[in-house]
Amino acid sequence: MKHVYIIHGFKAVPEDHWFEWLEQHIQQAGATAERVFLADSAHPDPEVWQACLSAQCSVLTENTIIVAHSLGCISSLSFLSKALQNTTIAAGIFVSGFTEKLKAIPELDDFIEAQTLDDKLLRQKILRRYVLLSSNDPLVPPPLTIRLGQRLNAQILEIKQAGHFMQEDGYAAFPQLWDVLRPLVMES
Repeated sequence: MKHVYIIHGFKAVPEDHWFEWLEQHIQQAGATAERVFLADSAHPDPEVWQACLSAQCSVLTENTIIVAHSLGCISSLSFLSKALQNTTIAAGIFVSGFTEKLKAIPELDDFIEAQTLDDKLLRQKILRRYVLLSSNDPLVPPPLTIRLGQRLNAQILEIKQAGHFMQEDGYAAFPQLWDVLRPLVMES
């Protein structure tokens, strides 16, 4: 059975945006899902977030799928760069991900610099990789998400005019993401 970890980003909590909606769809499809809590997301601390991921994403197997949003992408990729030394996971889906500093949110510069990604290991150990970007993301410019996709050798999917995929952008539900995830959770 597939198990999906849903990882939020900056200034978010597991109840925000499309996270609960996605968890319900995963469970209705017969898989399990967990929404991961990252402490004090308005003032993220890289070491604290790594500890949160380590404590909550404890089962990493070929049946595990990671779905991350925004700052949760680089955090989870940094975590996976260490955690996947001796195992592989089925897939990673990274929404509005980035690995470079954001002009719109300079207070995250130190957090971003503190992340360590092993691109080669991530490409080998995450069996399928997807990156979703919005054509008009006001926080994460599309080229940054494209470059993340290239680093991961991921399938890159652009969604037009989706903002930053937040509830205020109309993303209390995220059917385009479910279209990518559904076939992965249905696999035996």
